[in-house]
Amino acid sequence: MRWTMSQDKPPTPLDDLGKRLSALRREGGANQAAGPGASTPKTAGGWAFRLSVEMVAGLVVGGGMGWLLDRWLGTSPVCLLVFFLLGAAAGTLNVFRTAKEMNRDDTPKS
Repeated sequence: MRWTMSQDKPPTPLDDLGKRLSALRREGGANQAAGPGASTPKTAGGWAFRLSVEMVAGLVVGGGMGWLLDRWLGTSPVCLLVFFLLGAAAGTLNVFRTAKEMNRDDTPKS
């Protein structure tokens, strides 16, 4: 049987998946604004852990990228130093953004 423009097509599995995802997003509510799977820590220890992970991740990713580029290009410590500094800057920026988020969450709502 051939489908024409006037006939309704049967729903595909992807259509059904899209509808289910939309329903789950509506149920998610407030956490959806922060991104998928993102949540804010509730304790001081949680914030400290998040800040340290943000900084260490920037350093490790930047250093790792620099090390790999040095091995690939044969430029011994140049890329490692440059990308380590870029990773440190990115980590510091992420910590600053997280600290702003902490401050915003702590301000009383009127």
